[in-house]
Amino acid sequence: MNPPPSPSDQWHLLQQWDRLRDDQATAEETASFHQRLRDDPAARDWLAQAILLEAELRFDAETLLSPAQTAAAKAPAAPSSFTSTSLRLWRWSHAAAAALAALLTWTAWSTYSARPIVATLIKAQSCKWGNSALPTLEGSALHPGLLDLVEGMATLRFKSGAEVILEAPVSIQVISAMEAYVQRGTVVADVPPQAKGFTIRTPETTVVDYGTRFGLSAGDDGKCLVHVIDGLVEVSRRGEDKVKELRGGQQVDFGGLTRAKIFPDSDPLPAEPGRWLPAPMADLGDGWQVITTAFGQGKDSWIQSNPNHRITGQETYLRVKHTTLAPDLERRSYLAFDLSKVSGRIAQAELVLHLEPSELGYASLVPDATFAVYGLTAEAEDHWAEDSLHWEHAPAHSPLPIHHSQPDPTRSTLLGRFQVPQGRQSGPVSLHSPELVAFLQSDTNQIATLIIRRETNETSRSGLVHAFASKENPRNTPPMLRLRIDPL
Repeated sequence: MNPPPSPSDQWHLLQQWDRLRDDQATAEETASFHQRLRDDPAARDWLAQAILLEAELRFDAETLLSPAQTAAAKAPAAPSSFTSTSLRLWRWSHAAAAALAALLTWTAWSTYSARPIVATLIKAQSCKWGNSALPTLEGSALHPGLLDLVEGMATLRFKSGAEVILEAPVSIQVISAMEAYVQRGTVVADVPPQAKGFTIRTPETTVVDYGTRFGLSAGDDGKCLVHVIDGLVEVSRRGEDKVKELRGGQQVDFGGLTRAKIFPDSDPLPAEPGRWLPAPMADLGDGWQVITTAFGQGKDSWIQSNPNHRITGQETYLRVKHTTLAPDLERRSYLAFDLSKVSGRIAQAELVLHLEPSELGYASLVPDATFAVYGLTAEAEDHWAEDSLHWEHAPAHSPLPIHHSQPDPTRSTLLGRFQVPQGRQSGPVSLHSPELVAFLQSDTNQIATLIIRRETNETSRSGLVHAFASKENPRNTPPMLRLRIDPL
């Protein structure tokens, strides 16, 4: 279901129609115009009404003229004469055009203003919007229409009481107080009892909520994952007769976003549900001398507290998470930089990481996140290997409970902290501090190992796992040190 064209889009459609009718449109413009009308029923219906109205106005204008005036209007004018008849025709034609413009404007405005307000944009965090047809200021009242969130996180409160959190990137159509359509992206819905029956549709899937909290991730290719955090939903799929009932602790996956298709009642809640992701891009720009984990003996990997989870060191991401709700899902990342080519004194230093859109968990369940960066002071442990790094024997790690979520302070030192706002999952983050400079200056074996941990806890199970690009990442820059070197 497409929303009606906006007023500016209506004028654009009329201009395209005029060019096509006057044989002024290029082949590309003609093909684009026809494709638009085929794919957009709302635009097609609106243009048909506008053309009909124009025809009626032209007919009415001509019937007000006498037959002689009509004939004179159709006859070619003399080069130097401008008769009273042609003047009246000119006035009538312009009056008809003005009336058409006024009526079209009034019709467009009355159609827009007559549409009911069905939701409110109650929160917008670090948002960048794409081709949205609705207002995007926090507090805006929303008619039915499209919202396209490129970065950040936004919350919609529908008139029914349902709240839907948009986790960028996501494209969603607000349809009514009880319905929304997710073209692509990830949302988390909280549906109170009074909104029972609230429905979210995707290109191939329909989810009807019966008072619950659930997450949904959809691709415009039809892939969809529904993950019930609490309560009950019904899920139906185009082409399938059977309706699936999912309760808290279950999910259904259409398209391979996770390894399993459906989790039966006996299986535990999936730790962190999958997400639909686009291919992110990043631009670092110029800077100081750069050393990445891909240079020389550099390396990067991560560890997880679940001893059964196998990490090869060839992953395209570095995962980091802190949670007291699921002790086996703790994660920390390790970076090693080869300093052998640094000739001079390190005067300034900056660590730069690139966020990757996470494949796991929901951003709305983790507030603004603080990350701590540690330097490994036990240099004998610098020679760890990516493919054998493990929770039980990682550098500066101790099996003692006190060190479960942070490195052993007798073998590491805190270099500083950086923050990632809630919902942000792309772009660079950086740390520069005197402690980082001092740590690099004190290196004696030309390998510097850094440890990344998240200090911020999740507020509920299934919280986001933050991810950073590794040196194996094909789309983003690996972890890097930007250094300013003073010659010796």
